[in-house]
Amino acid sequence: MALLDEEIVEYWLNSKGFFCMRGIRTGLGEIDFLAVRPRDDSFECWHVEVQVSFRPVGYLGGNSSAKKRSAEELVQGIEHYIYKKFTSEAKEAKRCALLPNKDWKYQLVLAELKDDTEVELLEQRGIRVIRYDQVIRELEEGNSSVHSTAGNILEMLRYVNKQG
Repeated sequence: MALLDEEIVEYWLNSKGFFCMRGIRTGLGEIDFLAVRPRDDSFECWHVEVQVSFRPVGYLGGNSSAKKRSAEELVQGIEHYIYKKFTSEAKEAKRCALLPNKDWKYQLVLAELKDDTEVELLEQRGIRVIRYDQVIRELEEGNSSVHSTAGNILEMLRYVNKQG
């Protein structure tokens, strides 16, 4: 499902005027999207990660154990996740190599979390959290029509909502 979710997010970013670079390799890691939109005499630059789970059993960051975490363990897990997904040296070097001296905004698209405290922790550290249902709603309310998998799914959603 991850590829489908990423295709929908890319479609959403394109509908907002962003040009997207997708699946950018950074050594052993990957950046889901680097999205760039022209603004007056510069560019608006987003580093977007997509983490869509509808029935999460574990936490975003840290080890894969699903056992209840303390507040300190939640903070450590989020710090690890942010480093792994956004701020590692490899990710910073890749962004700088593609568009040097730009102010990249970090965005995380997600559906459900095991513990919503993680959202607060992410936002406190400068990560803008965008809920997946918001992405779907914005696309559904728009009038765009594109012949792609994401566009076809959007047309199905519009059809179902129109019927019921």
